[in-house]
Amino acid sequence: MTGSFRIARLQPSDAEAFRTIRLAALQTAPAAFGSTYEIEAARPVSAFADGLSASVVFGAFDDRRIVGMAGFRQEAGPKVSHKAVVWGFYVEPAWQGRGAGSALLAALIEAAQDVVEQLTLTVVEGKDAAIALYTKFGFTAYGTEPRALKTSSGYVNEVLMALRLPQRS
Repeated sequence: MTGSFRIARLQPSDAEAFRTIRLAALQTAPAAFGSTYEIEAARPVSAFADGLSASVVFGAFDDRRIVGMAGFRQEAGPKVSHKAVVWGFYVEPAWQGRGAGSALLAALIEAAQDVVEQLTLTVVEGKDAAIALYTKFGFTAYGTEPRALKTSSGYVNEVLMALRLPQRS
């Protein structure tokens, strides 16, 4: 089953919608993110606007609201600026399996091709649907970071993945 949604790049003026989906992600899947709901909820909307200025972030929207997000941030420095880190990938549970995640990832990869040569990401070990989605788009696992995140219920490992982007002429 597919859903009716649109994908759009978020601008600083979308900070309120971005904050909403980010907080929902942190509540729904707290072990999947490096930050916490409490830290992010305390941040002003202007901090989310600043984040949208510093990264490329896409949102998936249904007719009324944002239902998913994915972003990338180019690495800083002359020896690593050919890479970007994918971060904050999340689709609300009701929209998972309906194409929103694929559409977000396709938009992100398309935009990244004009900026960097490689995307990297981490995904919590055992999140098989997420790993399958990334693999479908050409990401390959190159390692596992043990005890990458410490949560209230213990440590979680993260799978490290990368995608070399085709270069446009």
